[in-house]
Amino acid sequence: MAVLFHSFDIRTRARAIGRDLESLMLGSLNSVRTLLATFVMTVALGAAAAKAGVDPVFTKLTEAKSPAIVTIKFVLKISMGGSDEERETEIAGVMIDEGGMVMASNLQLGGVSEAMRSFMSQGMSMTPKDIKVLVGEDTEGVEAKLVARDSELDLAWVQISKKPEKPYASIDFSAGTKAVQGQTLYSLERLGKFFDRTPTVNSFEVGAIVSKPRKLFVPSERLGAGLGTPIFSSDMTVIGVTVLQLPSKEELEAEQGMMGASRGVGEVILPCEDVASAIKKAKEAAASGKPVDEPVAAPAANAEDKKEEK
Repeated sequence: MAVLFHSFDIRTRARAIGRDLESLMLGSLNSVRTLLATFVMTVALGAAAAKAGVDPVFTKLTEAKSPAIVTIKFVLKISMGGSDEERETEIAGVMIDEGGMVMASNLQLGGVSEAMRSFMSQGMSMTPKDIKVLVGEDTEGVEAKLVARDSELDLAWVQISKKPEKPYASIDFSAGTKAVQGQTLYSLERLGKFFDRTPTVNSFEVGAIVSKPRKLFVPSERLGAGLGTPIFSSDMTVIGVTVLQLPSKEELEAEQGMMGASRGVGEVILPCEDVASAIKKAKEAAASGKPVDEPVAAPAANAEDKKEEK
């Protein structure tokens, strides 16, 4: 009898221990599940916070590359119909050589493409003069001159006249990289005089990559950056520069003007390999010492046009 009670006691204790082990295992499993759920939630919240929070590229890009972003100040002389008008102008530029060569938008420096000439008034021309480059916090500027243009690519170059005491911070477009559709890119330029020419960064995605009229990166939305602005990837490698690309004169006429051909036309990004090639040609032109041709004026009315006007 004592043996039976003893056996029963052992079985009872075994069941109790089993229940305790089961409870312990379930408790541990629940704890693991809780910890896992907490971890997943933390990661999700962290990702959401990162998405809605501060993009570190903005600050890093400003600190690393803004010293090479300059302001070009000049007087734009506009001649039309025998009268002249002068306007003080400031545009953004990017230092592409430590010796003081600056690249900017050809259009903003008074240059026009063949297509645009057809929309200009007859006999109209635009010439930049009294050019100065403002580097860093300088508000007076150093003298510079126009040394090269590429109206087809919408690029122009000015050279600071005085040799710098120390090399200028510059951006090497030959060390750039390519972009892919959907990639997030960043523009870096300077605000206007009213905002103390403070560096500013914008981000956007590559909406399309086109091959006509040449390879170009088309933003998925309006850039919000001016022409001649350098574009970077998230690792701060240069991608290209913003330019204005317009259809040819014949295409515009076929489309009945700018309104008909406006879809997709505007600020696009010229890849760094094409920019680097253009810079090489610009340096060769500058070294030759040949004066830069003045912006070509719109063609004057021919004899037949004058007869029709009468």
